[in-house]
Amino acid sequence: MTSPTTATATPAVAITPTTRQWLRSWRFWLVAGIAVVVAAVGSTLTTASVGDMTPFGSQNPGPTGGMAVAEVLRQQGVDVIDTASFADVTASSADPASTTLLVDDSDGLLDDQRIADLGAVASRLVLVAPTAALLEAYAPSVSYGGVPDADGSLDAACDLPAATRAGSLTASGSSLQPSGSGSEATFCFADADGRSQLAQTTDGEQTVTVLAESTPFQNEGVTSAGNAALILGVLGETPTLIWYHPGIGDLDLDAAPTGADLTPGWVTPLIVLLIAVFLAGAVWRGRRFGPLVVEDLPVVVPASETIEGRARLYARSASRLHALDALRIGTVSRLATALRLSRTATVEEVSRAVASTLRRPLAEVRALLVDDDPHHDAQLVEYAERLLVLERDVAAALRVNGDGTAR
Repeated sequence: MTSPTTATATPAVAITPTTRQWLRSWRFWLVAGIAVVVAAVGSTLTTASVGDMTPFGSQNPGPTGGMAVAEVLRQQGVDVIDTASFADVTASSADPASTTLLVDDSDGLLDDQRIADLGAVASRLVLVAPTAALLEAYAPSVSYGGVPDADGSLDAACDLPAATRAGSLTASGSSLQPSGSGSEATFCFADADGRSQLAQTTDGEQTVTVLAESTPFQNEGVTSAGNAALILGVLGETPTLIWYHPGIGDLDLDAAPTGADLTPGWVTPLIVLLIAVFLAGAVWRGRRFGPLVVEDLPVVVPASETIEGRARLYARSASRLHALDALRIGTVSRLATALRLSRTATVEEVSRAVASTLRRPLAEVRALLVDDDPHHDAQLVEYAERLLVLERDVAAALRVNGDGTAR
């Protein structure tokens, strides 16, 4: 009796995706993510290299900067010194009588001591959108008046030389008005309700000019109305101009409040009360629990529990292929034992032996044991039943042969 002709075995192909296959399938998204990160870093570096982005900064060339005013003043012979700390301000003020100090503390970083020391730096102070503390210290007769009732330009309507030469000024989103205290101040560029854009007061040898906002003097709007003439006239009165925009270095970190200072007074008593309630509850309930009882626990986990747990994990992650591979491994192992093959027999050898025993095509047996991939749960159940049927068929065929070996 001749043995049936079998097809040439082909190398086994792994169905479970490898790391390389996973990376290849996700290659587009990985490349896209890297590109986004590189673009973000490049944008950050480009923005950082543009220059000073401080609003109304003397080195800011952007629309909100003040570089245009600073450059024109330099062309007119004014020594414009850009500073970002109070130490730089004091170091730059060699002659206060011939110095103008522009202070733009829109972030409110100056403390009371620094504000008090500003008066000794220059004979002329220009306060741009000042804080209440700056107004109280150097222009107590000036306060904020809200949004002006104008959306175009305002006439000077005062006798200050710089305002008279400018003639008009673009209205900003804020205004100034008399506060009713301190020395008298001159107000210019007022709307119909008397709310102004500029105020100036003189106290002894020091002149203080207050500007409601820096918007009319920024690069994008300085050429409108008489904005340029006004700001150049105010800042160009002395040979030296110190342009001061306080930075983080001006913060007094030693005076910063601690956590205890910021904590409300009722927090500590509440914490003590909660601790007392917890202890009382522990004593109350602890007495009811009684002493600890030693209980023997099983140290061996039944195989059925392990199987059920792994099955739940596979079901939760929809890993049908992994579940089928686990079933296939068990089936191949049992088939190899039934067919009296070596413990080191490969799945190809087992497939050929099964095909020979059952007289089935090798491709059909191999598809069930290796190649097929379940696409849904119903198909996974079908493959599991087919594996059981295959084992029963092999066992039945071996009983028919009588010798327990594959033929």
